[in-house]
Amino acid sequence: MIKRSNFRHLLPALRFTAAAIVLITAHRLFSEPRPVPVEPDSESNAVALNLPHYEVVGGAYLIGQVQLNQPAPVGGAKVKVSSNTKLVKVSPLTPSSLLIPAGSTTVSFKLITSPVEEKTQAILSVTYGSATGSVKLTLDPNGVASITAVPATLQWGGTASVEVRLKDNAPQDVPYYKNMAPTGAPAMYEPEVQKGGAKVVLKSSNPAISVPASVNVSPGDISAKFTATASQPSSCSAGPASPATATITATWEQPQSSPLKVGDNSNNESRYTSKTIRIDPKTIIGVSHDAHALVLDGSDKCVQSLTAGSVMLIRNLGVLQVKKTMKTPEKQLAVAVSDAGLTDFINEGTFQVFSQTLGPASQPSGPWTKGLIPEELQSGSDIWKYKVSGTSSSYSFTAFKQNGGLSASVTANGQAKGGYNFLAVIHGGKLQQATYKVPTDGTLNVNWIVQTTASGQGIGESRLRLPPLYSGLVNSADGIPLLFEIDANLIFKPGFGEKAAAQGSFKITYSGEGGFDGSQPLNEGMDAKAEISNTTSSALAPHGVVAAINAPKFELSLSTISFLWALQNRLPSALNAKGANLADSMESKLGVYVKGDLAPPAGDDLFKTRHSAWVMWASSVAYAGAGSLAMLPCQQYYQFFKASAGVDNDFLGSPDIATPGDNGVEIVNKQKTTVMPAIKGCEP
Repeated sequence: MIKRSNFRHLLPALRFTAAAIVLITAHRLFSEPRPVPVEPDSESNAVALNLPHYEVVGGAYLIGQVQLNQPAPVGGAKVKVSSNTKLVKVSPLTPSSLLIPAGSTTVSFKLITSPVEEKTQAILSVTYGSATGSVKLTLDPNGVASITAVPATLQWGGTASVEVRLKDNAPQDVPYYKNMAPTGAPAMYEPEVQKGGAKVVLKSSNPAISVPASVNVSPGDISAKFTATASQPSSCSAGPASPATATITATWEQPQSSPLKVGDNSNNESRYTSKTIRIDPKTIIGVSHDAHALVLDGSDKCVQSLTAGSVMLIRNLGVLQVKKTMKTPEKQLAVAVSDAGLTDFINEGTFQVFSQTLGPASQPSGPWTKGLIPEELQSGSDIWKYKVSGTSSSYSFTAFKQNGGLSASVTANGQAKGGYNFLAVIHGGKLQQATYKVPTDGTLNVNWIVQTTASGQGIGESRLRLPPLYSGLVNSADGIPLLFEIDANLIFKPGFGEKAAAQGSFKITYSGEGGFDGSQPLNEGMDAKAEISNTTSSALAPHGVVAAINAPKFELSLSTISFLWALQNRLPSALNAKGANLADSMESKLGVYVKGDLAPPAGDDLFKTRHSAWVMWASSVAYAGAGSLAMLPCQQYYQFFKASAGVDNDFLGSPDIATPGDNGVEIVNKQKTTVMPAIKGCEP
């Protein structure tokens, strides 16, 4: 039997210091638990904290326990659990303080964590009397794991269903009790709910593909879907909208990005290229005098869509390439332009122009002649004077020149069957075939006269580039006008060593059709025959004359020049002085129009034509006379006939084939010599 006095000796041994043990049960899947030692207060190692999980995803909630190493005394054991960060809230399970009932060793509580953008460490502390303990809890970021669109490539005007998937489930709604009492006052708990879910912020890098501002992942879910929408292609675009890519960025805690494509045109068969913009002719306010700057109505939505590299398709007027744009002080749009090649605006299909009956067309006049290729080579007073006229089937010209004591004139008239057939086949924006063929049946009659007042007199510049003998506008099936012209060029070289006069004539008959197909000549019975008339000459000594006529030359062109012709004949109101002055004033500011287009042809390029396909006969008759003092009054006529065809590759655009190029391909080349009188002594 224990005596009362002995029982008193046992009381100190029964006294204890409670230890707190925190037992936390996670309601989600976390990393595997690992033992973490309790960090006891230095005064007593009877306080311990143990967690089954020490690393969780931010946003999770946990149920924990405070555990004493001995039962709580009478009146219970009041413990306190706290966190060093607002990212982890501590809440009792009931609206009261954490009190371990007498005789019990545990009390449960709730930890509510918040989402984090980066790995974050929280310290949880438990206090009972003077005993404390702490443990570290690591919060991991959740964030967006992937973005998946179906379909992966949109069409313009279409939509895609896009799924945003998180790395882990979104936080759940978590009810808890919040202490509403002021600091130092007795605790007063009210029920609260920490809202779960994830608001994922969305952004598209390309305004052509729109996404909502955000999408919500419901509490406890791991993914959500939203709709991405590609804008409708502009009604101004003649072709398909260009393929585009947008980077879709989804951000919640940590961002994730993924590309989304729109307008995959790998199998596109659109006729026009994506850079081709339809422009209403009515938007033209002014045209510069060289036709390389336009001022357009800036309020028009299609005009507003023009940028450098665009191609303007102006129905019934032409096609122009945009080099640069600039707003005028009146908020109009000034545009620097140049010639456009076929593949600049044709993406797929054929571009064909058949022979048509053409009426007369008036040439741009006044200051707008600056936009035409200069008609002659200027060289001081050494200038040819000329007069030309013609229709689609007949033509004539007279050229006269006086250089010091030498005067010369050449008169010619001809008949031409006329016509043309041009075909271009384009696939994927590349030229696959180019064919141009013209019937050349017709005649050319040439009369020349030359007179000198003394010996040693020359003609100076013997070449003359004549203006077109005939010009007419012809529409393609696309409503794009091309300029069909019959041209002539002249080389006239008299050689007299004395005062004399002479005159002569010849007639050439042409037949057959010819042209080119790719780089190969086309010859369907082409031939040339000359009838030479006797030359009358007063020269006593040997003398000679070379008369070379590049005629007829049949050209089909698409350029700023054909655009000017179309304006003159189809929209003359656009060629107004006020608008032209405005366009001229903007041209220097634009500063990028192609000056090479306006350079006067000279040297070896004098007879070359810009941005055109052509077929041409070149005939030369070289007369050599013995003079009246010779024993035999012999006259020799050396005749050269050459037919050729060519094309400016800039007119075609991007050819994937060989072409004749500017220098052309030879179709016919023949020579003949005629002597008068036809006697043995006069033969060369």
